[in-house]
Amino acid sequence: MLLVLFLTLLSLVSTAFQQPDQVASRFNRAVELQRQGAWKEAAEEYRAVLSAAPGYAEARANLGVVLSRLGDYEEAVSSYEAALRLNPELTPILLNLGIAHYQAGQFARAVESLERFLVIAPNHVQARQLIGISLVELGRNREAISHLESTLPAAPDDVTVLYSLGMAYLRLGRPEVESITKRLTGRPDGAALARLLQGQSHLESMEIEKAATDLEAAEKLSPELPRLHFLLGLAYFKLGKSADAKSRFERELARVPTDFLALYYLSLTLEKQGDLNGALKHIEAAINQEPQSGEALTLMGTILLKQGQSNEAVRVLEQAVVRQPLNSEAHYQLARSYQKVGRKQEAAREFAEVERIKAQERDREKERSRNP
Repeated sequence: MLLVLFLTLLSLVSTAFQQPDQVASRFNRAVELQRQGAWKEAAEEYRAVLSAAPGYAEARANLGVVLSRLGDYEEAVSSYEAALRLNPELTPILLNLGIAHYQAGQFARAVESLERFLVIAPNHVQARQLIGISLVELGRNREAISHLESTLPAAPDDVTVLYSLGMAYLRLGRPEVESITKRLTGRPDGAALARLLQGQSHLESMEIEKAATDLEAAEKLSPELPRLHFLLGLAYFKLGKSADAKSRFERELARVPTDFLALYYLSLTLEKQGDLNGALKHIEAAINQEPQSGEALTLMGTILLKQGQSNEAVRVLEQAVVRQPLNSEAHYQLARSYQKVGRKQEAAREFAEVERIKAQERDREKERSRNP
């Protein structure tokens, strides 16, 4: 999930040391345009500077700042990296680079850049906050908590940090999530995030109607919250409101076309609605994002089987059971696929495996009930 952060990018203003007068003049003009917020004009000037002086590291760094302001994070990353290659001593660029990676959704690379920056500036609160938020995005919740908690004394009311910390607590089943929700609720700029967090908490505990109520309330307060449309889609899907779910997943994908879970659940929704071609298109896109996902491979195999592509279904479902040997649905669909292509012995083996896995699940459930 991409969280909206109000972060200040560094502006590396250089003297025009050892640069020709014309280049220096254009550089200074670009800096002035940047200070005025004329981002497109500043970008043009920096590019003109670099055309005349390709090795001007500060100009490349400042171009990265401007490109980030324009929302062109991929090119900003390239510009920062080029600046560092030209002058490795411009270490403040690492903060900018980490921010750009984060804004481009490259969370692992954001963590890497920001950790390098913290070696130089270990007390930099903003960098540590962003590392923690990125770690939450990566699902590395225990690591994230130590970073985020350490920043709270310096910025106790940062709602983005509080929300990310609450998400980490929620995923780990820690009770502190309740206190984070209360802190968010107590702030005018945190009320929507509090309802978003509560909605996800209700989803986790399978209180789906409560989840939908909280998420709808969050939308009224702030309709463009991160992952809100996906979460509402998930709640509607679980409530059997497939048309509403489809609409929400599509809205999420309009914002983030590569979102794996939105692609997966949209495919699942379309499959249940009987739109097999649409379902196949979106599950293929999901697998492009996460080729190792057993759930996605299982769904793809199920769709192919429904379309009558039994041999292709066998190929995909055989991959699924390798990825997830204890996925009973994958084994069941593989057994049906084997039946369709006349491989009776393999089908019988897979049906038996389904029963074995389900028996193990029943035994584990009995054990949990005896030892709650």
